[in-house]
Amino acid sequence: MRAWWIRRTRTTIPTCWNNLVLLQRMDGIPPALRTARYRCVLACARGGVLYHTVEGAVEGLILEAPCGTGGFGYDPLFYLPELNRSMAEIDLETKLSVSHRGRAIAALLPLLYA
Repeated sequence: MRAWWIRRTRTTIPTCWNNLVLLQRMDGIPPALRTARYRCVLACARGGVLYHTVEGAVEGLILEAPCGTGGFGYDPLFYLPELNRSMAEIDLETKLSVSHRGRAIAALLPLLYA
């Protein structure tokens, strides 16, 4: 995924730099105002015909420092209050059930088999 992102955006800026910039910009913002959302929109199309679009989202908070070693991107900073963990601290099975991508896929699959 990261190699695709680098090619797509034509940049080599490491993810850790993006996280540091985010933390710097959010410095001094109280925890209650550090809300965040991951959002994924999936579309199912074939032959130029759009059949379905679905979306999944997960709400969280931006931490004041990275926590956890799993995932990628902003996962170490994205805190899930209902799990009391960051996205980078949860196992893959849990992540698939609570993540924006997992929720979008769960919404799309029944439509594909209907």
